[in-house]
Amino acid sequence: MSKKTIKERIALVAVSALTAGLISVASAPVTYAADIVAETAVADLNLLVSGQICVATNAVGGAPLALDGAAADASPFETTATGKIITVPVGAQLKVTADAGDVIAITGGLTIFSLSTSGAATAAVAGGKIEITNGVAANDYQVTLTASTVGSAAITTGTTLATPTTANTINVTIVAACATTFSASKSSVSTTNDAALAAIATANVDATVTAAPGEALYIMIDGDNAYDQDLVNANYNASATNGALLSWGTAFASAPLKGTASVATVTDSNGSAVLRVDPASATAGGTTVVTITNDGTAVATKTLTFLGEATKINIVANASGTVGTIGTGSTGYILFTLTDAAGRQVPGDISMDSTTASARTTALTEGKDATIVAATPGAPLAAVGSTTYGAEAFDCTASGGSGSTTVTLKHTQAVTGASISTTAVLKCAGGVDTYTVSTDKASYAIGEVAKITITAKDSTGAAVSDATAVGTGVEVSGGGGTMVKAAAATDLFVNGVKTYQVQLTTAGSFNAVVNIAGTTTTSATAAYKVSGGDATNAEVLKSIVALIASINKQIAALQKLILKR
Repeated sequence: MSKKTIKERIALVAVSALTAGLISVASAPVTYAADIVAETAVADLNLLVSGQICVATNAVGGAPLALDGAAADASPFETTATGKIITVPVGAQLKVTADAGDVIAITGGLTIFSLSTSGAATAAVAGGKIEITNGVAANDYQVTLTASTVGSAAITTGTTLATPTTANTINVTIVAACATTFSASKSSVSTTNDAALAAIATANVDATVTAAPGEALYIMIDGDNAYDQDLVNANYNASATNGALLSWGTAFASAPLKGTASVATVTDSNGSAVLRVDPASATAGGTTVVTITNDGTAVATKTLTFLGEATKINIVANASGTVGTIGTGSTGYILFTLTDAAGRQVPGDISMDSTTASARTTALTEGKDATIVAATPGAPLAAVGSTTYGAEAFDCTASGGSGSTTVTLKHTQAVTGASISTTAVLKCAGGVDTYTVSTDKASYAIGEVAKITITAKDSTGAAVSDATAVGTGVEVSGGGGTMVKAAAATDLFVNGVKTYQVQLTTAGSFNAVVNIAGTTTTSATAAYKVSGGDATNAEVLKSIVALIASINKQIAALQKLILKR
């Protein structure tokens, strides 16, 4: 459409003659901003809205398009093959410009406000359609419409207007008022502990709601209205329980500074905001419930946890290493947790006080820190598997030999920088020299499960290391039954002990037989018996005697009864 000054208006008397069907006319004039883009094709509409517009989109499900009235716009309201949809409130006015030869039909809650022309074009109504004739220039006829009634409406154009189609129709949704408040379904609210705030998190998916000691949490809001448009001048209000401190920022690229109060407000031009949340005490941590609203509309309620500084180191596993050359399979390890004053597991690492090291155990090698979420240690402790425990490895030197070293383990607190400590006994031992075999009982009944225990010692008589496997060629069998699980070369001793089980199925006298590659002992057995479950002769005789005694008592009682009579 070219930008033209309206030269004349059709007289109100002539306009009143066009009141057929759904079309009605209002008398007051209206002033418009510049048209969007000139349109030259016959049977093509261009539209400009005077007043408030809620949203303009392509066909249903399409991406939102803005309207600013500038001549250089991409003409979002031009009829196209993809169709156009516009939502306006009651009272909004729409201006349609057309060419000679166009036919315009209006349906739904739209009424004609005025008709005007800037050229020689005229209009006639036939069957509820406006037919444009006598035009001498493009876009020289204008129809101004008022959105009068809530509901669906449409403006359709063509040369004959035989069948309205997506390509020649502008669909209009008329609402009582534009939705301008926060829409949960269109907005994103996410929580993260990433102070870098490199990018907004996945919409409505919290990366974490638990912060490590000394960390803050950030609630990132991308606020949109029901039309998936950014909120304009969004007023966010936040409050937190338990004395948590709040602070707002409006840029996702930078984190706001720590707040000083448990309530905070911010106004942002495009609906985007970041709320920083810190605990009342960084050393003690705690929990808080944060409530956020936008102009009275609920935005989010988040329950956040802040872990306190670690106050205790807990050793949860302590596996001895094998005496040997450092780095060649001689590794032992400890697993640990760190807990705060409330007993909650917190992340962090530990180190060994070098003054407590020995020639046997010279240092620790970190496998992983204690974590909140399970993770797998790196070398040399990948075999530990995914865990929240912290893992530290240690080597047992050949020169140190079998034995143990008591070391001091330290952790530096995240907030205060103070240290806490505990002691741990790091054990080193050799591989299998001698071993014995035993069973948990001397005799069993059919159906029972027998436990076979192998106890292995190194050349010093100490329990073999926890890194010692039963080895290639291992044989473990139990007579009178079936092994519940066959022995494997990789089976490890724990504190010098490894157990297996046998499901017993046959009565008799049997042996548990074990063959592993010990330096001194190469084979060992343990004897046991299995009964068939049948009663022995003694048990049968005992039952007969008891039965005879019972019968005798009954006879004596009967004799007494007869004598009384």
